[in-house]
Amino acid sequence: MIGSSDLKMLLKREPRPGSPVLSVYLDVDQTRPANLNRGFEVALDNMLRSLHQQLSEALSRREFQQDAARVRALVSGYVPSAKSLCVFCDESEQFLWWRELRLRLRNDVVWSGTPFIRPLLEALDEHERYGVILVDRARARLFTVFLGEIEEHEGAFALWDVHRFKSAGTDHLWSQQQFQRQADTHALWHLKRVAQSADQLLSEYGFDRLVLAGPGEATAELRRLLPKRLRTRIVAELPLPVEAAPADVLSALAPVLQRIERAHEQEVVDSLIASVGKNDRAVIGLDDTLALVQQGRLWQLVFAEGLQTAGWECEQCAALFSQERETCAYCNGSLRRVPDLIARAAERAFEQGAVVEQVRGEAAAKLTIAGGIGGWLRE
Repeated sequence: MIGSSDLKMLLKREPRPGSPVLSVYLDVDQTRPANLNRGFEVALDNMLRSLHQQLSEALSRREFQQDAARVRALVSGYVPSAKSLCVFCDESEQFLWWRELRLRLRNDVVWSGTPFIRPLLEALDEHERYGVILVDRARARLFTVFLGEIEEHEGAFALWDVHRFKSAGTDHLWSQQQFQRQADTHALWHLKRVAQSADQLLSEYGFDRLVLAGPGEATAELRRLLPKRLRTRIVAELPLPVEAAPADVLSALAPVLQRIERAHEQEVVDSLIASVGKNDRAVIGLDDTLALVQQGRLWQLVFAEGLQTAGWECEQCAALFSQERETCAYCNGSLRRVPDLIARAAERAFEQGAVVEQVRGEAAAKLTIAGGIGGWLRE
């Protein structure tokens, strides 16, 4: 699984003269007919051949062929067990790094000075880490969902499962009310222990948002008992049986999480536009945003899905410019062309600790009209 630490490691690789990195994103999903019988290898060959033909210098072609051969060798021995494969290779530096993902990424190959990680940044933004507490009056289970994968943390609540009681016999009807009170007491005790331990589990597993699942009575009671800092993270409640399989939990969650993410993106864009209108520590527009990236002053970067433009980067201070210049405006260094200026801006902002948010759908359309990219300044 890929996390923020992996991206920071990849971003540490500085451009090296004559030593580009080949970045490959390959759809290997075996539920797609085009990928059966290793059809993904054909797609890889076509992309690599097309990129090779675009290279003009003989030296560059030789270096590219070395990287491409190493990637082809890796993929030829790969047994698909995920939906996507991402590979970064620089054979001249003996650098090869690859990971699988349980979500589908678009096929792409890029040969550039640094690893091309924009698709991974966008995936991390789209698929935040969710915690799921599946509970009824007697049992509780904890799951985390991240990057299309679900993991059950067995034993998280096991010690506090409530013992089941035998019901009263017909000759002891007088005791049924007492039995029911006892069962209710134990169920309440169980839910209180779940609520108390959930705060610790949040710190241990680091999920951003929380989903409660199970019978409605149990999830409503658990919501009431949870500490305030956890209640504010609840984004949905789902009616599921407590014995549901992890795959069924993930399937039920998928459309809910997508709706939550789209609604969140709409709120982000509306808030950004409003902040800019009030001159409240926010900007929209490519050049103003690039200036803040260079100054390291962005707290959150927001850009529309599909936004892409070429630009220029300083070879000395890494400043980014949308228009060609003779020298860098900050240090007078030489500039090199970069094919995806938005990707470089997102990478720089991520390195500086900023939140990177790509918005889609209606939110993307609205942000595009306003300028396509922007963000908030640090306090």
